[in-house]
Amino acid sequence: MRRKITVALLSLAMVLSMLPMSAVAADNVTLDITVRDFKADGLLFEGEIYDGEGLVQKTLGTDKKPVFVLARWQEIYGSAVTQDMLKSFFNDVTGKNMRTEKELTMSAAQEAGYYEINSDIDAQGNPASGFFPIDNELFGNEGNEHNFHFSVEVHTRFKYVQGATFEFNGDDDFWIFFNGQLVLDLGGVHSNIGGSVSVDELAGQLGIKPGDTITFDMFYMERHLDGSNLRMKTNFEFLNLQASAWATENLQKASDMGLIPDVLMTADLTKSITRAEFAAVCVKTYENLSGLKAIPAVVNPFKDTADVEVLKAYNTGLMAGVSADKFDPDKILNREQAATALTNVFKRVAIPNWQSGVSYTLNFTMPAKFSDDDKISSWAKDPVYFMVSNGIISGMGNNTFAPRNTTTAQEAQHYADATREQALVIAVKMVENLKGKAADYTAK
Repeated sequence: MRRKITVALLSLAMVLSMLPMSAVAADNVTLDITVRDFKADGLLFEGEIYDGEGLVQKTLGTDKKPVFVLARWQEIYGSAVTQDMLKSFFNDVTGKNMRTEKELTMSAAQEAGYYEINSDIDAQGNPASGFFPIDNELFGNEGNEHNFHFSVEVHTRFKYVQGATFEFNGDDDFWIFFNGQLVLDLGGVHSNIGGSVSVDELAGQLGIKPGDTITFDMFYMERHLDGSNLRMKTNFEFLNLQASAWATENLQKASDMGLIPDVLMTADLTKSITRAEFAAVCVKTYENLSGLKAIPAVVNPFKDTADVEVLKAYNTGLMAGVSADKFDPDKILNREQAATALTNVFKRVAIPNWQSGVSYTLNFTMPAKFSDDDKISSWAKDPVYFMVSNGIISGMGNNTFAPRNTTTAQEAQHYADATREQALVIAVKMVENLKGKAADYTAK
């Protein structure tokens, strides 16, 4: 197996695929990348050779792309350079560039725990001609042996463990940002040069500590015919954000909001979500909405699990067991159960002086009933319609809710199915639509 890392490649352009994540393996690390092709223009491509820093600002823009320092580019290339020309490096512009998605595979290095890619050596260990991911594609090679004019964009995350390092050698422009901050600047058209980053040395500057999740944004360009080289070596513990295209934007939000629990960091988010996994999502959602930390139950009532996130969800009143001594942690969650559990999260946060054992009913404007309303369990009707009324979950088409369905290919475009990515999208909608909102309720 391989470690699969999906990057935001769709409007980021991926999100991190709010995102099913694939399993970690020791063989290799595969990064999904966005490659854009350009034509030689004699200015920015096949123009002035310049090696130096300062071509981009120290922080990423709100669009997760570099902010170019126009004055520096004009100093080198003249006043003909515009900000729109620079922006096209990592944004789609009709007629200016063409885009495709590729994979960049880093194989296990000889040094234990490290992965690397070296464009000077092929998979069999023989000498290779360099890094050319789009030969004879898009605009084509323009009469050259290879397609030399392209950019590469990567968005992913890694878990900070002590001793984490990243090394790079190549040409041309190369920029890496951690948590939106520039940490490696090898800008310009230059020969094969190198740089390295030690996360430990940057920890103080970035305000991070071991165990934190760090965003990793990498931008690379090949702008001249003199060669194309790429070597990267790292022991980063990349976290996969592999998911369906429809979910990527909200999955990125989930990552930014801290709603993705550890149990899903290296999981395939397209798969169905279990009760234990959903308990962890509920805990993260509760902590975001309330600003409080969930505390696990001191005494574990369950015989089938000791999962700390389950005990937090139980102790906080977010999810109960299926019986007095059984939680059934590996059972797949269905739609009405998901709606009920996250409605409990809102009740727990938004009802003053909430008490365990008291029955709280939320008062809200009832939306139109689903055609399969009779299939929704009586205990789930209020939570289902409360979530629908607040724009958090939706039906499955043809005015149906499908309360007990698990995910099928036909349901994949809806975000309330019982999959990991869909559970995370629901959590995002909870935070966006209900944070700070007071509950209108009655108590029995």
